[in-house]
Amino acid sequence: MRDKYFNHTAEETEAAAAEEPKPVRRPRAAKAAAEGGFDYFTTTLSISPHKNAQVLNEIGRELAEEYGAAYLFSDFKKKNGYRRSCQLSQEYGLYRQDYCGC
Repeated sequence: MRDKYFNHTAEETEAAAAEEPKPVRRPRAAKAAAEGGFDYFTTTLSISPHKNAQVLNEIGRELAEEYGAAYLFSDFKKKNGYRRSCQLSQEYGLYRQDYCGC
């Protein structure tokens, strides 16, 4: 299920989301946030033009309830966020992989 969610396009993601996916790393982030007393947890996956931020945020909301940690709702691709992330990566010489590393 998790592989099905993370390795597909936004359209395929919506279909997979109907089966209630839970990303592998997100429960660990939610648990760590709750145990560490952090203000929020979130995901950077919403910057991808291939990921559905609404689905990711819904999963984050569910995990927030489950672990008692606040989730920072986000869609980092808004306002040219994806393009800006590419520019900053180039400016600072950061590595960007050509595939989803989930």
